[in-house]
This record gives sequence, structure tokens and C-alpha cells, in this order.
Amino acid sequence: MVRAFISAAIPAQVVVELRGLNRSQPEVRWTNPDHWHVTVQFFGHCDIEVVEKNFLEIRAKSSTAVLGPRISRLGKSNLVLPIGGLTGLARQVQESMEPQKSPKHQLPFVGHLTLGRIKDANRANLEGTPFSGSFVVTELQLVQSVLGGEGPTHTTVNRLQLLPQFE
Repeated sequence: MVRAFISAAIPAQVVVELRGLNRSQPEVRWTNPDHWHVTVQFFGHCDIEVVEKNFLEIRAKSSTAVLGPRISRLGKSNLVLPIGGLTGLARQVQESMEPQKSPKHQLPFVGHLTLGRIKDANRANLEGTPFSGSFVVTELQLVQSVLGGEGPTHTTVNRLQLLPQFE
């Protein structure tokens, strides 16, 4: 059994802009920009072959991701960039992956990109920093995640092109 997630990649231009933020505060454990993504669905312990089979059956439409309006905190210690506009896509993915589960048994989707985890501070310096933009999600990725001492290792298992937004 492995950990895996279905995600939407962050476009290169957005990554460049986010890398320009001051990420030097030592009380924040910063995430690796090479791992930045929006998790659409997470699988804590799964059979990757079964998940991949179901993943390839997803029939969902492209969606427009809306960034911001500012960097904020999600929960007690996650410093995030909120990402709206993907709730419908997440619902389509969840229904395709786990049609037998009722929506009340699924955690609600909260679109975000995790920039870091606040460890020994009451506030992250970037909290409240304006950041906005948008991009169209046209592809999903199935990613296997292995935890290690240096952080997680992500391996893309497969990719899936989404249907056009407007037909």
C-alpha cells in the first residue's frame, strides 16, 4: 500500500512568480517548489494499480483555477495560497474515484497550494501578502508520494487530459 494523490499542476509562470516571494523566514518549513500542485483528491493508503485504473476512467471538464486573493493560513500551521474555482472538478473526480461513497463521508475540498508549514512562530511574514491570477486546468496527474527524511518524493504515475470546459 502506498500514498497517492490526484493533482493539478501549477503552471511554470505562476511558479516563477511564487519563487519571487521572500521565503526566508526560518520559522517556516518551506515546501519544495518542484512539488507545488493543487491536490484534488488524496489517498492515504491505497493500491496504486486500482487507483490508476479508476483514474483513467475519470471524465471531467477543464476548470479555471483562481489564485488568491492573498496568502493565508489553512488550519493552525499551513501557509497557503488559496485556489478557488476547482470545487466542481474535485467533485467530478471524487464521484469517479469513489462512486459508492456518499458526499457526507468525504472531506470537503479546499483548493490551495501549500507554501510552507509554520513551526515556531505565531505568524508567517508572507501571511496577508496579495497574490492573484488564474489558469485553466486541462490535465490531472496521478502522483505516488513516498515520505522520507528529506521530505516526500513524488512520482507521476499517469496523466489524464480533461474534457474542454465549453462544448
